[in-house]
Amino acid sequence: MTSGDSPLARVARLSAAFLGSNLARAGIGFGLSFALARGLGADGFGRWILCTAWASTLTVVSDLGLGVLLTRDGAREHAEAGRLLIAGLVLRLSLAIPLAAVLYAGAAFISSDPQTIAGLRIAALLGTAGAAYGCFGALLRSQPRWLPTVLAIETGWLAIQLIAAWWLVGIGWAEWAGWAGWGGTEGHGIVVLMMLAVLVQVAQIVTAVALWRLVFGERGRVYAPSIGVLRVFARRAMPFAASGIVANLQTRVGPLMLGYLSTSPEVGFFAAASRFGSVARLVPQAMFAGALPVLSHEHGRDGAAAERMARAFDAMLLGGSAAVAIGSALFAVPVLRLVYGPSFTPAAPALIWVSVGLMPLLSNSGRKVFLYATGGEASVVRWSTVGVILQVVFGAVLIPALGSVGAAASLAAGEAVIWWPLRRASRQTGHSDDRSSAADALALG
Repeated sequence: MTSGDSPLARVARLSAAFLGSNLARAGIGFGLSFALARGLGADGFGRWILCTAWASTLTVVSDLGLGVLLTRDGAREHAEAGRLLIAGLVLRLSLAIPLAAVLYAGAAFISSDPQTIAGLRIAALLGTAGAAYGCFGALLRSQPRWLPTVLAIETGWLAIQLIAAWWLVGIGWAEWAGWAGWGGTEGHGIVVLMMLAVLVQVAQIVTAVALWRLVFGERGRVYAPSIGVLRVFARRAMPFAASGIVANLQTRVGPLMLGYLSTSPEVGFFAAASRFGSVARLVPQAMFAGALPVLSHEHGRDGAAAERMARAFDAMLLGGSAAVAIGSALFAVPVLRLVYGPSFTPAAPALIWVSVGLMPLLSNSGRKVFLYATGGEASVVRWSTVGVILQVVFGAVLIPALGSVGAAASLAAGEAVIWWPLRRASRQTGHSDDRSSAADALALG
């Protein structure tokens, strides 16, 4: 990062890095699924999905909101990254390790297949390693200068996993099993692939350790935090964890209510329309990831400048989402027919409402990023919860009569109602004199 960079230029550069990384990872994920589906067959591929899903669940449950908190606080000037890292690791692993032990011990209750049981037990290790690396990754990505390098390294290790998996599939499981003394049993392919995933995750941790002092210098010195500091840190992470739970609820309310109040075809129409909304959010989500460390740094240095940057960011999001809404209104029917087939053209009205809802949704997401960066995460939780409650209320009224259209409209209405309160909350937070952070608490510990 050069001194001549404007904050918006930094956000643009980091957003481009995140978008490129996300697209590359999506391609790697597709390639990996293609290789394993062909190499393992439907039964073996199902085992792989089950094992990795449990590992991913363990990692997500152990997040505790620290992914966002560490990125925000690590971006603050003079933040003691070493203390942040150790505090994050202690909190995450204190939950991840017991959960991993439960998964390891309970694998036989999840499946009766011996190879799936073995894969699930390795998944316990994979999920724990993922929780640990998440602390390193969040802090390393908080440094704008190093973020493209960190993303490239992470993506590179995933590419190595893909190449290794293709090679393992190519040489055949029987040969691998013979080398390992497993008697040529094809099911052992799951064990080998899960071990490969663990090795890649461990390699990412080793790489992060090697980069640590290079990125943070003296700020990277590690110290054991006191119990009091850990309590403060855990308390400050709670709003971020709650916000993640509310966000997950928001994505599931529509399909669940449709399943109860409407018909299966309407669930399918809503799913098809929502998939286009997910694609439209790819670029904004990359922008949000790039904006958080920059906004956090700018707020710690100049709160007024951070507010001006947030307004410019908001204007870009509104303009982009308005263009998407207009395009969907004009081309909803032909796009649905082209992608999903003629039977999905009735989803066009739902797609239009999904696109209209992107305007308040993306604008609200931008304001939430600003609130995260400036210490207003409690407001994010409060108003996000209100938005989900309103979505449920509107859905109960609209879905029985309108089906998928009612589900999409209820989501848009819930986001529209909280649009102004989020702006008012961000102005109050932006002008607040209370700029304490978890990093400050750790420094005092």
